Amino acid sequence: MVSLSYNSTHLRNVLPAVLKLLIFVTTISPALTTAVGVESESRTRHPLSIVKGDIYVGRTRTTMRLICFAEDLEMLQGVEAYEDGFYDPLEIKDATKDHADYLAKKITIRDVSGKLLKPEIKEIVDVEIPEGGIPTGKLMEYTMEFVLEFEYETPPEFVTIQQDMIAEGALLPSEFHVLLKQAGSDTPYSKTLKPQSPETFRFDWDNPILNEGDSEEQWKEWFETQREKTLGITSYGSVYSFIYINDHEVRHEVLIPLATLASLMELERADESFLDIAEQTVAAEKIKTFFGAGNPVTIDGIEVRPVFDRIDFYGLDIRDFAVRPDKRKVSMANGRVGVIMSYSAKTRPSEVTIEWNLLSSTIREVDSAVIAYNDVSKTKFSKFLSENVFRWQAPDRPPLPPITKLGGEFDLEKYQPPTIAVSWVAVGLLIAAALILLFGFAVANTQWPFMLAAALLAGAAWYGSSLGTAIYPHPFRESVKFEIQPERADDLFGRLHANMFRAFDYRDESDVYDALAKSVDRELLRELYLQINHGMRIAEQGGAVAVIEEAKLIDGETCPVPDEFNLESPVNFGYRCEWSLRGTIEHWGHIHERENKYAARFVIEFLEDDENSAGWKITSISDQEFEPGKVKQRVRKF
Repeated sequence: MVSLSYNSTHLRNVLPAVLKLLIFVTTISPALTTAVGVESESRTRHPLSIVKGDIYVGRTRTTMRLICFAEDLEMLQGVEAYEDGFYDPLEIKDATKDHADYLAKKITIRDVSGKLLKPEIKEIVDVEIPEGGIPTGKLMEYTMEFVLEFEYETPPEFVTIQQDMIAEGALLPSEFHVLLKQAGSDTPYSKTLKPQSPETFRFDWDNPILNEGDSEEQWKEWFETQREKTLGITSYGSVYSFIYINDHEVRHEVLIPLATLASLMELERADESFLDIAEQTVAAEKIKTFFGAGNPVTIDGIEVRPVFDRIDFYGLDIRDFAVRPDKRKVSMANGRVGVIMSYSAKTRPSEVTIEWNLLSSTIREVDSAVIAYNDVSKTKFSKFLSENVFRWQAPDRPPLPPITKLGGEFDLEKYQPPTIAVSWVAVGLLIAAALILLFGFAVANTQWPFMLAAALLAGAAWYGSSLGTAIYPHPFRESVKFEIQPERADDLFGRLHANMFRAFDYRDESDVYDALAKSVDRELLRELYLQINHGMRIAEQGGAVAVIEEAKLIDGETCPVPDEFNLESPVNFGYRCEWSLRGTIEHWGHIHERENKYAARFVIEFLEDDENSAGWKITSISDQEFEPGKVKQRVRKF
């Protein structure tokens, strides 16, 4: 027994030769059967229907010139030769007209929303039939042409072309070879379309595709402009994969054409051309099952189940996939699905593996961009690889620099308001002694008993001076008020302000609290901790969390502390400042950056904690103002 095996490379190498052999055999088979006197009840057909389309997209009209082999009339219109071995010219002419209607139905153009553009048959160039007619098996030597026109009101940014020419019993699927040009440019787009595999083309009418004679620098600039306009998502039939690794999570974002997804799973829909809102809800549950099983992820050796933060359905008019789209039906021909899977990390990841088991005849390869902290790289999942596992190991990273308390030495008693202690027991006894003396001198003939009683009460007042004591502001002494130099205040507040935002760098909850407690105290500590903790929990539920890239003080000066504020320390000062926060959030390889401006009034106090360790702390933020900045978008370079 001889065992034959072929790998994918061998298959790709021999396939063109096999096709040529099939065409050769089907071409000469009628002659062979005639030569040996063998009659066949069935006609051998060309195994592959090939249509060439020259498409010119204008601002209000698209013209499509189709060139077909006449053999398609036999394959698709049922034309058969007579017993004499020749085709009927009138039948061929009638079938050509039918074929024009067939092509107008099977080759479609859709607009940005997926709506079909209505074709109009403008011209039919019939098969040139020679004298004597066309013998059996010779139709492939002749061609026919058709001109279709599609009109619209405004210049299209997108057109989606699809062909559904499927001949019953054909050995191979038909091919539609597209050569498409945009008005204003001589450079064509070239694409070969298989049945039910739509292709979308994008046009920039302000900056059309360049011509072949333009320089390399001009082409480079044009491609970069288009990349920025499309936020890096330049192909509408490709699967995009982005893997993010940070302290909080591993996040896998996949953007997949709806038509490709429909080839992998059954998507129930009433209209074959669209998926409506209710159907999207049902489809989303299937997508969770599909991707949840097909993308195993381990973090530090433990398999982690994904949380599906988002499953969104997009039309072609959406460029920014970080923005949640409005709910609406989407076209099966040019819609896309964005899937975000988040895998929570309990601690900073050391090792990560991601597997892709969703490869098929429609998804042969997937190029993935990997953004691990600040490192950017690429990996590939392919049907032709023996293993489709991406492995990542954390590089050595120095620990975060510690946040230290801003201490100092102050005699806090010095700045306390002067007070006086009054013993109401002693005061009462002295008043009683005075009254007894007055009574004795005014009424009695002998005063010494009264004097003795008054002396005893006065002695009792002295011994009882610590009883019933109450503290009152001193009526004759002024307090020493704490004053701070403006330069010192600027320095202290700047460091406290920076430390406050550095707490966002920590991952563990206790580390976050400890970092905040070095610079913030009182109720403000609890409020800020809860805000940061809430942000971390949002991260654990999937989806990107904004990263603070820079906190920058713009201007600031000392100001009075509000009278209504309940101060704990006499060493304090108020500070009014403006600052900016620049943060980023990233999805699908493009970064949203925004710099917001803020203003607020702060109270800073010098406090002692339970360990008798004193330091400066921010204890209050009030009168906050907020000015949102414009969002800037930039595309990562891969």
